[in-house]
Amino acid sequence: MYIVFIKLGSRCKEENMFTNEELSSFHGVLKTGQDFTELDCGCTVSKYGDTAGKLRVYTDGKIEIDCDCIENCPKVNISPVEFAKHAGRTNAHINWKSQIWVFRNDGQKVALSKTCLLKYHMDTFQRPLREVTHRDEFVRCSRCNKERRFTRRSEEDCRIYHDALLDKNWECSDMPNVSLTCNDSEERDSRKVCRGCPKTMKCDGCTNCICLGCDMCCFDDCNCRACLDFTQNQ
Repeated sequence: MYIVFIKLGSRCKEENMFTNEELSSFHGVLKTGQDFTELDCGCTVSKYGDTAGKLRVYTDGKIEIDCDCIENCPKVNISPVEFAKHAGRTNAHINWKSQIWVFRNDGQKVALSKTCLLKYHMDTFQRPLREVTHRDEFVRCSRCNKERRFTRRSEEDCRIYHDALLDKNWECSDMPNVSLTCNDSEERDSRKVCRGCPKTMKCDGCTNCICLGCDMCCFDDCNCRACLDFTQNQ
């Protein structure tokens, strides 16, 4: 156990940052000081795998991470949001507390949001003004081979597209809430390039409009690889 001194007027008050019992629940505690604790952490993205780092929690609520994705990585003393984005997460400003993990004493990963490590944190990191957009996507009809647009602006929209994408026998007539048949014309190629990106109308795909997984487009009751990877890493 170590002691943190917090100044109160002209005197100091002794206060424990984390108890021995709390610290013993983690594996990979690297350093402890008067005002911080450092331990191994990481962030997992299905496309890239695990990105390792060293997380420091301070008594003033500040959280910093040094990235260890490669030797001498220049990403040091960065915020959790920056670390999760560096690892490949596009919605880190919303879900970084569940995307970044540490090791339990049994060696299993556990999300920061499920630990005591955030009890000093007061949401001091500024959130970007604009949220990540889920761009429109297309699914090809198994019968007529025409591509049909799926607009993704809500969780319901995302689920409709998600289920259609997994259905190898999906047809135009399966599109819900729209009267659509294989006889209807396909969108022109010049129109297809407009996918709803807030950065540019003809974006080919960027961090502003492509989401690699979040609570709106991944589902607990789906057993596809993308949903399982997202759910298991929460």
